[in-house]
Amino acid sequence: MKVALTGGHSPLGVALRAALGGTHEVAVAGAGDLRDEEFAKGVVDGADALIHLAPLYPDLPAGAGEREALDGATRGTYVLLHAAVASGVRRVVLGSSLDLFERYPASWAVGEAWQPLPDVTDVSQLTAFLAEESVKQFARIEPLMVVCLRFGHIVDGEGTAGQRYDPRWLHVEDAVQAVTKALTVTPEARPPGTTGEPRQGWWVYHIPGGGPHTRVPLAQAGGDAGLGYAPGHTFTDSPGAAEPPPSPSVAEAAGDLAILGPGRRIPSRPIRNVVVFGAGGPLAAATARVLAPSYRLRLTDLRPIAEIVAEGKAQSEGAPLPEVLGPPHETMPVDVTDPEQVLRACEGMDAIINCTVVRPHPVNAFLVNFLGAYHVMRAAVAHGIRRVVHTGPQLVTNDRPAGYWWDFDVPDDAPPRSGTWLYGHTKYLGQETVRLFAEQYDLQVPVLLYSSFVNPQTAKPQAGGVFAMSVSWEDAGHAMRRALETPELPSPFEIFHILADLPHGKYSNAKARRVLGWQPRDNLAHLWARRGQARPSPR
Repeated sequence: MKVALTGGHSPLGVALRAALGGTHEVAVAGAGDLRDEEFAKGVVDGADALIHLAPLYPDLPAGAGEREALDGATRGTYVLLHAAVASGVRRVVLGSSLDLFERYPASWAVGEAWQPLPDVTDVSQLTAFLAEESVKQFARIEPLMVVCLRFGHIVDGEGTAGQRYDPRWLHVEDAVQAVTKALTVTPEARPPGTTGEPRQGWWVYHIPGGGPHTRVPLAQAGGDAGLGYAPGHTFTDSPGAAEPPPSPSVAEAAGDLAILGPGRRIPSRPIRNVVVFGAGGPLAAATARVLAPSYRLRLTDLRPIAEIVAEGKAQSEGAPLPEVLGPPHETMPVDVTDPEQVLRACEGMDAIINCTVVRPHPVNAFLVNFLGAYHVMRAAVAHGIRRVVHTGPQLVTNDRPAGYWWDFDVPDDAPPRSGTWLYGHTKYLGQETVRLFAEQYDLQVPVLLYSSFVNPQTAKPQAGGVFAMSVSWEDAGHAMRRALETPELPSPFEIFHILADLPHGKYSNAKARRVLGWQPRDNLAHLWARRGQARPSPR
C-alpha cells in the first residue's frame, strides 16, 4: 500500500517509517499546514491508507498557542479527511490518547465502550478528543474504514532508563505493532452486523503498555476478535514496577459514580446583567426585544450594533433587525475568536447568551462556531457565570446513511449526526466543547437548537408544507427567555429542539414545554394547510 503519514517526525512517526518502509510506500507529510486544502491534497495524493498522528504531534511553529493547536486539530483534520475521501483513501488509522480516561479510577476496568472524559483545561486532551469526534462523523457517511488507536504515553528504552515506573508507559515498538495491525485488520461487526466484510465504519482500540498494572487495562485490542495486539514490553526492570497499585478508596470500590462529578462547582446567582454574543443577528434581535424590559443587556457583535442597524439589511424576508437600545443597555464590538475580548465582554455579567454563527466560510466557521464557543465557556468559568444559553442548528435531519430524516419521534437528546456539512460539523464541535465545560464545572447550559425560522405575516406556503422543525422568530425569542430564566435544569447540559406545534411527527417541542415552561403561540397552520385554507394564528 501507499500509506500517507502525518506527525511523521514524532518518535512514533519515525519508528513507523522504519517499520513500514520495507513493505509499504510511506509518504510522510512535509512542512506545511493541513488546514491548507492544496497541501492536504498533496499529503494524501494516490494513497491507499492514511495514518493521522498530527492531533497528537502537531507541527506548529514555536510559540504557537492553544488557538493554533485547537484549530489545527479540528480544521486540519476536517480538511485532510475531505482530501482523503476525494483521493480514494479507504483506510484511516487515527492516533488518540488514553489520557481521555484519566478521570476514571485506576481500579476500574475501563474499556473501549466507556465514554471519554477529557479535561477542558488540558488542550492536548481536547485536541485528541475533538479530532476523534470529527473523524467519527466522516466514518459514518463516507466510504472510510477508520480505526482509532488510543495510546498510552509513548516511550523508548533510553527515555525510561532509571526512571520510576509509570503505568501509562507504552513502548514505541508496541505502538508500532498496533498501528501495523490496524492498517490491515478487518474488524468484526457487532451483531446484528452487515453482511460480508464491512466497507466503512468506526472502530476504537485502547493500546496500553505491557505489565499487570497498566493505568488502563488491555481490553478489546487483545485477542483475535480485536487487533490481536499483545504488548511485548513490560518495563519490569524499572524501579517500582513490581509494586502493586494503591488500594482503591471506599468510594472507588463501591463504584460510586459521584467520583466522576464536577471537579469544581460554579454556584448560581441572581441574573440581572446579560451579555449577548452575535447580537447583530435576527435570533439575538428577537431575544433582545423580549429581554430588554427586564434585564440590563450588553449587546456584542463583530461589527458595531449601530452600524448593523444603519445598514438595515434583513437576513431573510421578515427576519428581525437589531435595535440600538438606550441606557441601561450597552453595546460593544467583540470578536469571539479573540479570547481576551470575550473575557472583557463577560466582566460584570450574570449570564451569557451565545448566538454567534458563521455558515459557509471554510476558515471562520471553525473559528467562530467552535473556537468562539470555547472562548465563551472559558470566560464563563473565569467570571463564575453558571447560566450560559447556547444556540445552534439541529443536527438530526441529515439524510442517509447516518441521519434521522426518515425516522419519526426523534428526541431532542438523539446523538447528533452532523456529517461533513461545514456548518453542522463546526457547530457540533462547539456544542461538544460546551458540554464538556458544563459537566466539568456543573454549569447550567440550555442548548436551543433551531432549523427554520419564519415570520408568519410574510411567509408563504411551499410545496410539501412548512419544514418539519420550524418556528416563528417571536416564539424563538421567548424560548431564549425561558432558557435564561428556568431556575434549574435536570443536568448541566440540556438540548432543546425549538419548533412550533407541527403535524409531521418527526420532532417535538415537548421537552421545551416540560423543562423550560415554553410553548409556541404561532402554530403556522397556514403554511401547512392546502391551498391557503388557514390563516396566520392571532397572537
